[in-house]
Amino acid sequence: MGRWSNSWHLLKETWNILKLDKEMLWFPVFSCIFTGIVFLSFILPLVLSKAFAPTPVYFLFLFLFYFISYFIIIFFNTGLIICASIRLSGGDPTVRDGLVGASRHLGKILGWTAVAATVGFILRVIIDKLNERSQFLGAILVSLLGMAWTLLTFFVIPVMIFENRGVFASIRESGSLFKKTWGETAVGQFSLGLVFLVLGILGVIPLLLAFFSGSLPAILIVFAGVLFYWIILSIFSSTLNGIFTTALYYYARTGKVPAGYEKEHITGAFKKRENKFPFSGRGINSR
Repeated sequence: MGRWSNSWHLLKETWNILKLDKEMLWFPVFSCIFTGIVFLSFILPLVLSKAFAPTPVYFLFLFLFYFISYFIIIFFNTGLIICASIRLSGGDPTVRDGLVGASRHLGKILGWTAVAATVGFILRVIIDKLNERSQFLGAILVSLLGMAWTLLTFFVIPVMIFENRGVFASIRESGSLFKKTWGETAVGQFSLGLVFLVLGILGVIPLLLAFFSGSLPAILIVFAGVLFYWIILSIFSSTLNGIFTTALYYYARTGKVPAGYEKEHITGAFKKRENKFPFSGRGINSR
């Protein structure tokens, strides 16, 4: 209940900031549109050609898909974070501010894309191999490695663009900043995604009702409506998470709580865990 309560308060506080600059919603919209185009451009040819054999060409094709998709997501997320920073600093951002700001950091975005896409691609290949033996083992590995990588790189984009650091220096500083603020054994306590997960699950209810009705037209209509509902949820979730990441970075770097947030909600965004895994030993930046 404590986790849900904190998540709900953080969602409301972040939502109030979004209401001041609704144009920030355009960044995940652009990301969704362009990622969809890339998906159709890469996946449909694979499906139509049935070229799913693990050949070098297949892996090259898959990596290119990862790279381009990651670049699109990171570019527009950078624009969103820039706009969120302007708002949290008392300014009034525009979509142009975000796009121009992200364009100025194109080299760093490409560098971070290369790292993130490579890690994502390698994890995908490893997980596919593990799933051939045990899907349960693959799911556990995804969860643990995903959590470790997410916490390590939580502040990469803000550090990279606001402190003008290189990609690998930003990864190190992101981990150091996170550890210094919330501790090396912190795990995700906040979760705006927790609220959106519940909202997303609610969309399953009309699908089940339509399925049990036995009417194909009803199933198709409801499915289209629920799909649209999930896309809208995804857009709002991405926007709110971008704003919140910027707010957490501001707090971690300055020690000051951003306007619009309560200190106990920000400080309670992460909690300690008794077991140091996945950050064992001396923590993220252990040498």
